[in-house]
Amino acid sequence: MIKKLRLRFIISALLSILFVLSATIATINIINYAKTENESGRLLNMITEHEHKDMQARMGMGEGGAGGGGYWPGGRPREDDKRNQEHYFIVVFNTDGEIWYSDYSHIFTIEDEAAQALATSVYQGQKSQGKEGNLRYKKERIKDVTNYNVTFDLTYVSFVDMTERMNSYATFLKNSIIISSVSFSLIAALIIISSHIVFKTSEESYRKQKAFITNASHELKTPLTIINTDVEILKMDHGDSEWTDSITDQVRRLTTMTNQLVTLSKLDEESMKNYPLTNISLTEIAKESINAFAATFEKNSLNFTSEVDNDLTIKGNRNLINELFYIFLDNALKYTKTKGDVGLSVKKNKNRVEINFSNDIEDDEVDVNQLFERFYRSPHSNKKEGSGIGLSIAKEIVDLHKAKITTSINNKKIHFVIVFQK
Repeated sequence: MIKKLRLRFIISALLSILFVLSATIATINIINYAKTENESGRLLNMITEHEHKDMQARMGMGEGGAGGGGYWPGGRPREDDKRNQEHYFIVVFNTDGEIWYSDYSHIFTIEDEAAQALATSVYQGQKSQGKEGNLRYKKERIKDVTNYNVTFDLTYVSFVDMTERMNSYATFLKNSIIISSVSFSLIAALIIISSHIVFKTSEESYRKQKAFITNASHELKTPLTIINTDVEILKMDHGDSEWTDSITDQVRRLTTMTNQLVTLSKLDEESMKNYPLTNISLTEIAKESINAFAATFEKNSLNFTSEVDNDLTIKGNRNLINELFYIFLDNALKYTKTKGDVGLSVKKNKNRVEINFSNDIEDDEVDVNQLFERFYRSPHSNKKEGSGIGLSIAKEIVDLHKAKITTSINNKKIHFVIVFQK
């Protein structure tokens, strides 16, 4: 039990940390990538804008005319122009699709012919911006450009090489993944070590509790046997009475509860040692249980129906599966409303075997989320004989077999469905 709780704690803690760490790293890298892409857009806008000003200067439309206004002859940028720090090229097309102007002098990772072909492809395409590998491009049409009193349109196709920035982004991404992986490993080691320390006290307490239950149960068997023997002697000497019958009933209840507590103490992390699993016939066990309870159901005026498929086998412990059927059928015997229906079906469904226990109940005041809690009693069941341990044992048996159990209530009928994987 404690080992399961510790494992669940470790898994839940690690999953939470992994989620937060992954979300943080992903967010940082997404923001970093978005900044890189935004930077490429800013650079392309700057290149297009400055090249257009250079073009105006070359055509005598800039401030101070050709070669004036701070522009070098031929439109060369100033020494402090930020374009000098970037690898880019630009091609300008006229309205006839002919290259009006081109500049490939600022890029060295692509040949002039390839750059021209790429620019032409972008000019003829539908997209106004996008990327080709590590190159980012933008196509912008500027209308009403005037040269010697002639007005026409020009289309600027600008490319900027983002290789260095993308390499920087890739390096940051790689390093962030490595650092986060190392951090997660260290945190995982700390959680595992600290969980051992935290749960050590609980594990010791649980061991003592289990030992106490086992020892107390064994110690109770002797006085219960003596009390039962004494009552039998009293019956022989003085005959039956309501007092002797009451004592016999209470001894029987206490004996049953003691045996159930012993079973619960064994159904822990060492259950595989106490209850080895083998291939068993579920059909045979179900039919034996049906035969054992059929007459009792009839005696109590309960309508019992059953349906069991042939040749159903599972990997399990025969004694525990017997106990499982006994618990649910005995539970139905105790809590089914007067003249109500009790049902049992054992069916094969594809690669699974499903057991469905059902019975009519007096009302719907049953909290299905607490049914398998130890000593839980529903408001109505408090009037019945029982310890509140049986369904807890059933849940432990189901878990030991790595099966699944679900509970539902519809129209004052409760269903317990247990699914075993073949």
